[in-house]
Amino acid sequence: MKTKCFNIGILVISLSLSGCSRSPAKEPVYQGKPLSEWAPMTQDEDIGGGPSTEAQQAIKAVRAIGPSNAIPSLVRMIQPPWKSSTIPGGAVECFRIFGPEAKAAIPDLAKILRRPTKTLNDVSTQSDAAKALSYLGPDAVPVLLTAATNLHGQHIQWEIIDDMANFGTNGAAAKPALLNWSKDPDEWVRLGALHAYVAIEDNKSAKVEFLLKALKDPNELVRRDAAGYLGDVAEGQSSALPALLKALNDPDWQVQTGAVEGLGKLGSEKATVLPLLVKKLHDENRILRRCAAFALGDLGGKEAFDALMKSTDDPDGFVREAVFQSLKRIDANALERSGKKFH
Repeated sequence: MKTKCFNIGILVISLSLSGCSRSPAKEPVYQGKPLSEWAPMTQDEDIGGGPSTEAQQAIKAVRAIGPSNAIPSLVRMIQPPWKSSTIPGGAVECFRIFGPEAKAAIPDLAKILRRPTKTLNDVSTQSDAAKALSYLGPDAVPVLLTAATNLHGQHIQWEIIDDMANFGTNGAAAKPALLNWSKDPDEWVRLGALHAYVAIEDNKSAKVEFLLKALKDPNELVRRDAAGYLGDVAEGQSSALPALLKALNDPDWQVQTGAVEGLGKLGSEKATVLPLLVKKLHDENRILRRCAAFALGDLGGKEAFDALMKSTDDPDGFVREAVFQSLKRIDANALERSGKKFH
C-alpha cells in the first residue's frame, strides 16, 4: 500500500509559504495542508474513544510525510510560542505514530528535557518532550531515566516515570530503576512506577509478584490500579483471587473499583466472581455500579447477561450506558430481541 501511495502521486511534500508561522519555508505539506494542521487532527476521537474519521485521515497524511521530513517541524511544534494550544499534543501524537522510526529526534528532544524551567510553559514543553521520547524505542530509555533521576522531588518526575509505560517491552533497561521507584516515599512516583513496570515487564510471574506487593501499598490509587492490572495478568495464578477478594472489601471505594475491574478480567473462578460483581452492580455508589457493569461485560456469559438486564433502568445515565455497552458485547442479538433501548 505504501508503494502505491507514492506511485500515484498522492504525496505532495513541498516548501510552502502557507505553513507554520515560525518556519513556513521548511514545513512539509501533504494535499495542500501543512503538518501543523494535520498534527492536531490526529488527536480527534470518535464516540468510542478510537480515532475519528478525521484523525484517520490525518494519521495517513502524517505517515505519508514520513519521519525524516516531519521531525524538524515536530520538534519546533512542541516548543512555544504556539499558534494553537492543540499543536504540541498533536506533535507528540505524531511521534507516537512514527515510533522508533523517528528516533533521530532523540537528541533534540533530550535538549528540551534538560533545559531549566522558569515558567509553566517551560514545564509543559518539558512534559511533552518526555512523552514524545517515550514513543521512540529503547534508544530513548537512558534519556528518560536520567531525566527522572535528575528531577527527583519535582512533580514532573512521576509523569516521566509514568510515560515509560509507552516503551512496552522495549523499556526492559528501565526495570531496575522502576522497582526502586516503586518503593519511593512519594506516592505519585510509586504510581507511575507501577504503570510503567506492568507495561514493560514480560515475565508473568514477576509481574504478578510485583502487583501483589503493590496491593499492600499505603496509597489507595496504587492499590486500585494494582488490583485492576492483576486481573489482566494473573490467569491461572492461585494467589490472585484471594488478593482481589480482599481488595474488594478495601475500606476505600476507589480500591474496590480496581478489584471489580480485576475480577471481571480474571476469567477464572466464575462461580465465585459472578455473584460478587452482581452485588456491586446494585451498590449505592454509582461509580462502583458502573465498574461492575463493565466487569460483567468482561466476564461474559448468560448469567452475566441476565444480571445486566435487571439494571437497564438504573437511575444513573452513566451506569445505564455501561450496562447497555456490556449487554451488546455479550450478546447483541439477544439485546435487540429484548426490545430494551438505552435512554
